Amino acid sequence: MLSVGNERIRIEIDDLSGGVAQIQDLAARDDVIKYASAAGGAPFEIVCLDGQGRRASYVAGPVAGGRALAGNALYMNHDHVVRAGCESPDCAGRADISCRWQVDVPTGPDGASSWRISIDNNTDDLTVVEVLFPMVRGIQLGPDSADEVLVFPHHAGEKIVNPADAIASDRYMRFWRAGTALGANGVYHREINYCGLASMTWMDLYASPSDGRSFGLYMASHDPSFVLTGVRSETGGPNAPWCGLGFRKYVPVRRGESWESAPFALEVHDGDWHFGARRYRQWIRGRIDLSAVPEDLAMQSSMCPRYDFKNGQAVHHRYDEIPRMYEQARAEGITHFFISGWNRQGFDTDYPEFVPDMELGGAWDLAQGCEYVRDHGGFSTFYINVRLFDLESDFFPTLGRSWSIKNHDNSMFRETYGPRSFAVICPDCGKWRKWVADTAGWMVKAFGARGIYLDQLGSAEPFPCYDTGHAHAHHGLYNQGYLKMIRQVRDRLLALDPSSFLMVENCGDIYSQHVYANLTWNGSLYDEFFNVYKYTFPEFIQVNMVNPRRIADKAERSSWFYRDVARAFVLGSVFWSELGDRFGEEDGDLLDHFRAALRLRQHAAAYIARGVYQDDLGLEFERGADDSSPTAPPAIAASRWLLPDGPVLTLISNPRQLSGLEIRIDGPEEGAWTDCANVGITCRTLCGEQTESVVPADGNGRVTLEIPASGLSFFAVCPRGGETDA
Repeated sequence: MLSVGNERIRIEIDDLSGGVAQIQDLAARDDVIKYASAAGGAPFEIVCLDGQGRRASYVAGPVAGGRALAGNALYMNHDHVVRAGCESPDCAGRADISCRWQVDVPTGPDGASSWRISIDNNTDDLTVVEVLFPMVRGIQLGPDSADEVLVFPHHAGEKIVNPADAIASDRYMRFWRAGTALGANGVYHREINYCGLASMTWMDLYASPSDGRSFGLYMASHDPSFVLTGVRSETGGPNAPWCGLGFRKYVPVRRGESWESAPFALEVHDGDWHFGARRYRQWIRGRIDLSAVPEDLAMQSSMCPRYDFKNGQAVHHRYDEIPRMYEQARAEGITHFFISGWNRQGFDTDYPEFVPDMELGGAWDLAQGCEYVRDHGGFSTFYINVRLFDLESDFFPTLGRSWSIKNHDNSMFRETYGPRSFAVICPDCGKWRKWVADTAGWMVKAFGARGIYLDQLGSAEPFPCYDTGHAHAHHGLYNQGYLKMIRQVRDRLLALDPSSFLMVENCGDIYSQHVYANLTWNGSLYDEFFNVYKYTFPEFIQVNMVNPRRIADKAERSSWFYRDVARAFVLGSVFWSELGDRFGEEDGDLLDHFRAALRLRQHAAAYIARGVYQDDLGLEFERGADDSSPTAPPAIAASRWLLPDGPVLTLISNPRQLSGLEIRIDGPEEGAWTDCANVGITCRTLCGEQTESVVPADGNGRVTLEIPASGLSFFAVCPRGGETDA
């Protein structure tokens, strides 16, 4: 064995196979790899195309040289690779592709390590197109896999309890476009591509056993090129409950060429997922723009999306109804009017023919409706899809086919929504980007739109594109194509209206930096946990759906509704609700609750706009039941926000309206309120009640307050003499 380590972490590598034999958390006295048989050989696999465009996977041949280096580092050399499943010495699957990978561990008490791989292609007919590295298998933290939790960056985040069991479950095997697959080797794997399905390139696996110890493992790709990247989790399933974590890079290494990766981080820690979020944020700061959105947009509490102009080939509303529809929203204090289903043949049809549908009225009617919104204190955002081209469009043979993403075999990627099927378009096709920018600019100029919503941009699956006629230099530059598109559209809009903005469906860190807000959703049955993205990037505004769900059973529909509103409130998200058309006659109580919750959100808006989200760190309260089930909501859910110059905001959900419970709130930093004899408190509840009081801080610089017996409420806390008014 070769080993490398420091005071906190020790990594052992088999010097014959290159397999990761052990990772030890020395402080926790825990062997991270408890299933050595699953760990396998060297932690990489490559995918190649031959001269005829056929794919094949290759794994490492025997170690040709490896040794520990001075300064807490080791390297392993493999002078060739062999076709996967063809590892015997006499197999004809050998390829002259050499791989060298290295692990560096800095001295000191931190449990960090940095991993890199370099590849030299010495073949005559193979091109490397994918590199899976580092793929670390056989992981279990602590004594019981049931104690583990995996935080996974699917959209705004997932928190998966007992991932070794959950990922292999039928529930995840049936997940629509982020599901688990069972490999021929009997390993369950779930891999999502960044940037789109995966919003970030980090994962955190942690465990908190009943004995009070805690274990954590952070893995991330710290790659400033932001190339198309697969984020992969694996398991042996409930009968072999180990986990595996890894990353796939879509990069070309042609014959005679070399490639070296950016560093990958593997770090043991004794916290939970908040450690991973802070670590990733620390790396990415300075590489993306984290500036705040304009003040008037930051103060928004809600928006009214209307997908029902034309939907399912049926006309529900016409353009001349926009004034009435807007007034319905404005009566609730909502001035952001979102227009979808306005295009030819309606929602999810005939994309990208974004021209007014004749059955809804003329373009003049649409412009007049938007002018009414603008003249009455509001603004409009228009939906366009920037990813799909309808296969039934008259223009598909002449335009869509050439603009579409091409796989390695020149086939197109096709997706079906409702009755229509679409080709996925390459974002780095220059003609497509111009079409999108022209369309968005036309909406701003012709209809007076202020916002443009780019559907699917941060939501649907990213693919490699092998079409050499597009602008990209290689197949892994999907993300760079969308960054070009976002900037091109943004610049066009700002030239027409300096107050204009973009929104996107779902999120991706490199995309969110350029937009006002992200409409976030995952699919609640799949452990969605929006706190992950919000805590990593509190600057990025989330919009959460709070419509009553389309569930026939009234009790179940109500349960989901109250839960969705509470989550959006505690996260400080903007409410997304279509109002009257989504609240049926029997939903009067739900509509009343929405109105009260929105008023409370509006009162908190000035605090939220200035605050920095801290999740529930710095709070102590009775959480009660696990909030992963809609039928077992937590006793209390709460978030803490730090405001400039010392105040702290706490947003609280008390779904059972329990009384007599207390919450302890830390000051803005350790000991900040220790010398404060009294702290000013502003409390506001769902029924509109507002109270002011003064309480003493304890010796630890905290205040203890009684939680109102109200479904939703908030506290604004400030040292006496300061201003609690935002």
